[in-house]
Amino acid sequence: MVIKDLGQVDYLTVWQEMIDFTKKRDQTTEDEFWICEHPPVFTLGTSLKNNTFPIRGIPCIHTDRGGKITYHGPGQLVGYPLLDLRKNHLYPKELLNLINQTVLSVMREFGVEGVLVAGAPGIYVSKSGGAGQFQNLAKICSIGLKISGHSSYHGFALNVSANLEPFSYINPCGYEGLRIVNLNKFAQNATLESTKKVLIEKIKEQFCEKRC
Repeated sequence: MVIKDLGQVDYLTVWQEMIDFTKKRDQTTEDEFWICEHPPVFTLGTSLKNNTFPIRGIPCIHTDRGGKITYHGPGQLVGYPLLDLRKNHLYPKELLNLINQTVLSVMREFGVEGVLVAGAPGIYVSKSGGAGQFQNLAKICSIGLKISGHSSYHGFALNVSANLEPFSYINPCGYEGLRIVNLNKFAQNATLESTKKVLIEKIKEQFCEKRC
């Protein structure tokens, strides 16, 4: 697997590159895992109707990933696994589990324990307050995938040191009142660069070493 650090890059650019990579790949194409940040942007999944109007000046893009609406911006680590599921003997749910375990293991390196919520993809952390399904929980990582044929793209977004205000303009992932947090709220040593370094290690561990 090739792991690429793309730095900060426009969302539409990366999305089109993911589509192109997936369309062109064949049985000899090596899997890739892209890591990046995006300038501020809202993205809508296939569960929401098209909306191309900016929200408080932030672009809003309708995509082909699963899920509803989320925000991407600087200080957030985004990971895109571009995998041949058939070659890796993976079902979509197994890929989701690998992503979950990768992010959970990154958080543990910083002394933070993540929580999974049935029926609500993503990673959460304990935080007092809230109500209903997310009582005493806040979301720290969003996940939304696209499977085309036997290939995956899109992925996850882990909040490390992001400006979280734009999340208050929307119902994150379609949930009214869902609170969003950064990793550095719980671990002061969790900078974007230190978290990226650990993430790359955990991607190798979960997607390479354990599967070889």
